[in-house]
Amino acid sequence: MKLGSYVVAFCAAQTCAALAIGDQFRMVVQEATGIFANIDLTIGGQQGPRLFEGEGKNRTLNDIVRDISEEDDILDIKSVKLDPEQPKRSSPIHLNALAYVKESIPSATANVKVKYGFLTLLNRNYDLCKELKNNLNRTCPVDEGLIDLDIDIDIPGFIPPGWFHLDAVAWRDSDEKQLGHIRADVRF
Repeated sequence: MKLGSYVVAFCAAQTCAALAIGDQFRMVVQEATGIFANIDLTIGGQQGPRLFEGEGKNRTLNDIVRDISEEDDILDIKSVKLDPEQPKRSSPIHLNALAYVKESIPSATANVKVKYGFLTLLNRNYDLCKELKNNLNRTCPVDEGLIDLDIDIDIPGFIPPGWFHLDAVAWRDSDEKQLGHIRADVRF
């Protein structure tokens, strides 16, 4: 497993909610939703209001996740697949992310923002190499090449109704060049 895989999944899951990206995503969802009552999760047929600026590629990866990376970003996110496509409260979801790393990544950071409506629930930077090592027992650097990541995520049962918006952007630490940028909109 490489950092690029983790970034894609982290951002995607952070995406499923966020989205979203393995153990890290699970932590983001738990932090963002742990204070609410049990609510069923459904994915809205329409997108909720956009709460973040910037659209980049604006390529839809699935019903929840959009790749808004720039063309010259280090990661080329090929796909993010969710199974089931419509997550259920208190049920696991499987995430598969595929990306191509264009340049070596010795270390990286990601900023993850999660909003519930207009209320910011989470705005935190993560050391992706540290998260990769702690959660997936992998290390940096990440070399150029194709990466494929499979992650199982437990969706919490304690989620309020309404729109959740996730914005995740990652960058290489050495020169702050952007790795990728994803956005997710989920209606609970």
